[in-house]
Amino acid sequence: MHHSHADREREFQSLNDVFDGLQRRMRNLEDQMESPNPSDVRMKEYWDELTELRLQLAENRQKVEKMQNKRFNSFAVAACLFFICFLVYGLYVLVNGV
Repeated sequence: MHHSHADREREFQSLNDVFDGLQRRMRNLEDQMESPNPSDVRMKEYWDELTELRLQLAENRQKVEKMQNKRFNSFAVAACLFFICFLVYGLYVLVNGV
């Protein structure tokens, strides 16, 4: 499946938006955890949310790694094509003595 440059840009922007949202939630959670004498129930809620944030970060980290691998694979294919074209041209020059 081929993705256009605009599709990849939208994927990157979407991931950036997710990371920004997660950072805001973490800052908010940190502020709430620093409040004086939070109840045991609130502390459990904070820890539950923190666990959820960690899972979301891990999931999004995997998405970024997949996108980086796709980008590397595209670069490798382009480099191979360039090498093949250069090789064909070199053989053409050798055969025709140009």
